[in-house]
Amino acid sequence: LEDAVKVCKENEIEAMEIRMNFHPWSDTALSDETYREMYEYLCKNQMKVSDLGTSIRINRYDEQAFEELRRCSQIANILHCRGLRIMMGFKKKRWSDAVPEVDYAGAVKWLIEADEILQQYETEIWIETHDEFAKGEVLRELLNQHEFKNIRLLWDIMHPLESGEQPQETLDYVKDDLVHVHIKDGLPWDDPDRSSWKYTRIGEGEVPIKEIVDMITASGYDGYFSLEWERAWRTELRGAGFEVDKMIRQYAQFMDY
Repeated sequence: LEDAVKVCKENEIEAMEIRMNFHPWSDTALSDETYREMYEYLCKNQMKVSDLGTSIRINRYDEQAFEELRRCSQIANILHCRGLRIMMGFKKKRWSDAVPEVDYAGAVKWLIEADEILQQYETEIWIETHDEFAKGEVLRELLNQHEFKNIRLLWDIMHPLESGEQPQETLDYVKDDLVHVHIKDGLPWDDPDRSSWKYTRIGEGEVPIKEIVDMITASGYDGYFSLEWERAWRTELRGAGFEVDKMIRQYAQFMDY
């Protein structure tokens, strides 16, 4: 945590997006007192928490996921943030991979019940553009299934492109509920069956980041633009020249420009 805060302060990063159950210091089993101490430490260093990245993935009605939702809501209250990132659908690495069909009705039922739980904590679910729900069009249809009070959208700017939806299309679908934006860069693999693009340093891929940021800002969006650096999952983001402190510095300079 101290290392993360240090590099963020050096590059004038205003907030941290914390991936839960990923670091020893982001375990949901840690005590409330531990998270209160974390909040005090972040305040002392003029850092905020933008949201919590949960490990919740909904592709059916999943009663067990409510436990993590409640615990992450409690932690969010302590850290003074509202957003709980979740994903929906099934993860697949290749378009040809056989995955189960999403139980759409079950997933909607889960969201409706989750919406009531969120009301108790004054937190929100932020559904990320991901997998079968990568397109803004699909997420807009999902939110139209019910009059949700506490469910919003997180736009990862690469995933809709991977699924063939262009940025202006995505923005048109998500802008009314857009609360957070993930920034990353990359380009398609030579293998067209790969469902995700190859990640690159910011500014070195084919994602039109500047145009997307300008477009989102012009729409009235006033949330964070968050660097999502998936070094833990992406082998192409490892090795010399891809050190995290260097990437955060490059990101900050790119966004300033």
